Amino acid sequence: MNPPEDQYQQFTEVLSEEELRRLAAAYGVADQRERKLPIRVFFWLMVLSAGQPTVRGALFQLVAFFVAALSGLFPMAEAFTLTKMALSLKLKQTDWFFFRGVYNRLLSRYKELLPPSQLKQLDAFKEAFILDATISRVHKVLNKVFQSVHEDQAACKVNVKYSLKNLTPEKIQVTEGKRHDSRFRGVTQQPGVLYLFDLGYWGFMLLQKIIQAASFFVCRLKKSCDPLIVAVSQKRWQPLVGKRLSEILGLLKGEDHLDVTVKLSKAKKPRFNADIRLVGLLYEGTWRFYITNIFQTAFTPQIIYDLYRQRWAVEIFFNVFKHLLHVEHLISRTKNGIMVEIYSALIFYLLTQIVIALAAQKIGRPIESFSFQRSFQLVRAFLVTHLSHLLDRSKAGLNEFFGRLVEAVALLGLRDKIARSP
Repeated sequence: MNPPEDQYQQFTEVLSEEELRRLAAAYGVADQRERKLPIRVFFWLMVLSAGQPTVRGALFQLVAFFVAALSGLFPMAEAFTLTKMALSLKLKQTDWFFFRGVYNRLLSRYKELLPPSQLKQLDAFKEAFILDATISRVHKVLNKVFQSVHEDQAACKVNVKYSLKNLTPEKIQVTEGKRHDSRFRGVTQQPGVLYLFDLGYWGFMLLQKIIQAASFFVCRLKKSCDPLIVAVSQKRWQPLVGKRLSEILGLLKGEDHLDVTVKLSKAKKPRFNADIRLVGLLYEGTWRFYITNIFQTAFTPQIIYDLYRQRWAVEIFFNVFKHLLHVEHLISRTKNGIMVEIYSALIFYLLTQIVIALAAQKIGRPIESFSFQRSFQLVRAFLVTHLSHLLDRSKAGLNEFFGRLVEAVALLGLRDKIARSP
């Protein structure tokens, strides 16, 4: 089943020279002189640099790549200012909101392309987000902007609101490395949303905010929290009411799960006094406890646990983000440049996801049958070897390039077991 041509166009229009220049002008980064590095060239080379198979150890490596990439495309590559100083200024002065604007436009169109999620448990929610963060090293000259937990070092924390339904970040917030995760502003007033997060985000204020928004959460129970049991889901657990969790562990012999309603706060006049569901599963002789405000009986303790396990998706994303797109070490010496690098990597990641989705539709396969790493390598090879098509001033040329890229991923991007199956 071939995707219609206009599904290529809805993405290539965002990436066309005309649209990139228009969006750049909106953020005050329009080209002022032709001898300067044009914004469309700078945009694509920043995106391309994110996919290069070498760690971003120095700006000189990026300069060398720029020169090599442009030498075969423009007869007079010196017409563009490609010195180390010029690129440093470009990273400093090109408003990173321009890159974020491109990412958000691509993301909104990508969502329209996606089929329903394969995770049926998520059908009950309007969206499902994982809240998590990762640390990236930055140059020590930025230690006043991005303070690290380690003395005399600098690091930024990339907080991510990662969508389980489209497997892409919906929002990021870059802060100093020592900032606590719980300060991430990832929860909104949108109702019907599921939030999954680990103990780094634990806090009664966050739980209260989710409940007030008529949304839902699943989180592990903090070890220092000893909730009071106020109601039970089965009669045999009735004797547990009025006791704290620490008091009833010895009474659970013969049980393999627990499902009760609790109060989390120990304060006499607690600010957070909502009823919370506590579920427990016995795994290899050890109890695992999770809290949630999902009380529907259809969501059994096992399903609650299965939902929490979906957090692994963001760990896979971070592995790609840091090691394939080399965001573990950022080279810019300005906060603006750091944001440009991060959003360049996000755009590369999203472009790969878009191509996978189009390829899946083209051959009638689910998105899950494609290997992200294999597809990423194909996208990277196409972007580098077909740079002239990326910089083609015509939308038709860019659209043709996109179509060929989708065909290549449809043919070669499947996982090994899928590719061998009849």
